[in-house]
Amino acid sequence: MDAVQKFQELLKKIFQFEASDLDFGIYRVLNYKRDRIEKFIQEDLKDKIESSFAKHKDERLTDLNQRLESAKEKVNQNLGPTAFTTTGDLKEEFQDTPLGKDFLSVKAQKEEAEVIGEIKLQVFNDLYNFFSRYYEEGDFVPHYRYSIKGHKYAIPYNGEEVKLYWVNAEQYYTKTGVLFRDYTFSIHSPSLKGWQAKPDGVVKVIFRIVSAREELASNKATKERFFILDDETPIEIVPSPLAGEVKGEGEIIIRFQYRELTEDEVKNYEVVGGSKVARQEKINQRSYEKALKMINDAILKEALSREYKSEKPLLLYHISRFTAKNTKDYFIHKNLKKFLSEQLDYFIKAEVLDIETLEKERFLDKHITRAKVVREIGEDLIDFLSQIEDFQKRLWEKKKFVLKTEYVITVDRVPEEFHQEIWNNEEQKKEWKELGFDIPSSVSSLQKQESKLPIDTKYFSQEFKEKLPAEIRYIEPEFKRLMEV
Repeated sequence: MDAVQKFQELLKKIFQFEASDLDFGIYRVLNYKRDRIEKFIQEDLKDKIESSFAKHKDERLTDLNQRLESAKEKVNQNLGPTAFTTTGDLKEEFQDTPLGKDFLSVKAQKEEAEVIGEIKLQVFNDLYNFFSRYYEEGDFVPHYRYSIKGHKYAIPYNGEEVKLYWVNAEQYYTKTGVLFRDYTFSIHSPSLKGWQAKPDGVVKVIFRIVSAREELASNKATKERFFILDDETPIEIVPSPLAGEVKGEGEIIIRFQYRELTEDEVKNYEVVGGSKVARQEKINQRSYEKALKMINDAILKEALSREYKSEKPLLLYHISRFTAKNTKDYFIHKNLKKFLSEQLDYFIKAEVLDIETLEKERFLDKHITRAKVVREIGEDLIDFLSQIEDFQKRLWEKKKFVLKTEYVITVDRVPEEFHQEIWNNEEQKKEWKELGFDIPSSVSSLQKQESKLPIDTKYFSQEFKEKLPAEIRYIEPEFKRLMEV
């Protein structure tokens, strides 16, 4: 893999191309712009570097041509026009003179400036080295570089007597998983109409997390936790109703554990080394294969293994989506553009134009051009990345609106004038019955005794709730109207 492809692969990881089959959160936004991002990586990036090199090359060549003409004029004035051959080369007997050496040096710099292929590869390597050092499994890690040797990192410090700092101080911790909620999807297929006497050809598949079991005398081989199939009851098939016109969905319940892996499991799943995401994907593949073997019905097995999005089998796609949804999106940088821009300045000064280059390199012009291109392309990429990160930050900082507010209050706290309306509410009485309360025989029973029956305001109109005295409403209607959208 050459330097160009290597950098392009890194950008695909940064823009999370491997998560292209996810359709929630920021992944939905990335997928919406996926074609544009891919065009930028595959085509626009090369064009930008070419145009940037062309611009800086023209600037250098213009300057070098002027210097070369000036050096040539000095040779003509002091050594005479016979110092040059008919082809414009300096004759050998004049090459060791001070003017001759100056002319040859400028000429060599011009020839070097016209050959930029090697520098292009260096630029791609520079960009790869810069962005890879701050990216880790979906997040930008805010490590302030101090040196490339010894103590590599620093922290922002303004002379305080005591400075307390944590590594993700400039990030929001936004862990939306682990949710541990059931994940459900349905299979719609005419071929399943006969499955387990099912009338409507729809099968519901449920992924369910069960409590992880700690095995006695078992040394855990990993600190990270992974989703793996439950080792007691991994799959349960619940057929739909059998009789007549009753319609229902047959269910397949697939149970998972979320825990560390044992040493034996690490070997069996072949997940030694690599990122957590890559290891979870390997486990997902094995879970899919194991689950499919446990399903004996050929029609159902075919439905679960048919090709779906991203050329993945249907069941594997949903397993990958289920595990990703519970473990992705941990950090959002508060000001990614400022951080990366500052670090890019340091990177160029410390590693592109380092002291060894300045001391030993014969021609510095090409490295100055290299530094200018790295800065120009790096800033473009930082702008691109910061737009996405800032969008996530705006979503995180956005005021959370209350969509609906309700409350529960016991009947004895409600004035008697409202008891008749409460008694007439059939939905409320149905809930009392479902909750196992003894329902009074009439509205007068509510009035004769202090009833502790709870009433849920969701069963009553807004007018009813606004008529209740303020001291028992707790939430003023005006406040609710301001908050609800």
